[in-house]
Amino acid sequence: MTDDTIVSTDEIAAARERVSVPGSPGFEGEIGGSMAEFSAEYMTYIEDYLDDDLKVVGDRMMAMLRSMDELHQGFAVSQLDHALQTATRAERDGASDDMIVASLCHDVGKTFSNMNHPAIAAEMLRPWVSDEAYWVVKYHQDFQGRHYYGRIGMDPEMRRKHLGHEHYAMAERFADDWDQTAFDPNYEAETLDHFEPLVRTVFSRTPRRG
Repeated sequence: MTDDTIVSTDEIAAARERVSVPGSPGFEGEIGGSMAEFSAEYMTYIEDYLDDDLKVVGDRMMAMLRSMDELHQGFAVSQLDHALQTATRAERDGASDDMIVASLCHDVGKTFSNMNHPAIAAEMLRPWVSDEAYWVVKYHQDFQGRHYYGRIGMDPEMRRKHLGHEHYAMAERFADDWDQTAFDPNYEAETLDHFEPLVRTVFSRTPRRG
């Protein structure tokens, strides 16, 4: 689980301003052209800068989610609509904050490619969410396969290879009750604005390393 230390709004605003400036703003020492040439002072500066950079992850996730409104992939709803429907179903079903955010963000990997998108999304989320939320996102397609793999010549019971895992039941709940039902153009989901405070809370946590 993540460190529950939450970055303040003022800290995020200051970090946003700092990282928007190109180059190495505020560093006045020598800067080498390769990492092997970086001084100890410059490496300390870079580490501090990267700590600030982490504080704007919420901005980046929100931008990524907004971009999914233009991603349809042939479905009757956009991928943003699908994400909102999935997260709304999770929230209305009493899911934890981490699972609600994971439900909203479970397909953000598709902004790069549909191929391997669960693993892409899971690794993006991992430093900020629970082990349960991470695992469910990483393997959600194996569980989702029950609803369509048989029509494309794949094993619809792919999920069974995960039998016995401690998060198996949550993955089933996610896939069967929230994700696979979230392609309904008539479903009244919550808006992205509704979920934004929770997204920013989760991604303002101090991320875990490794």
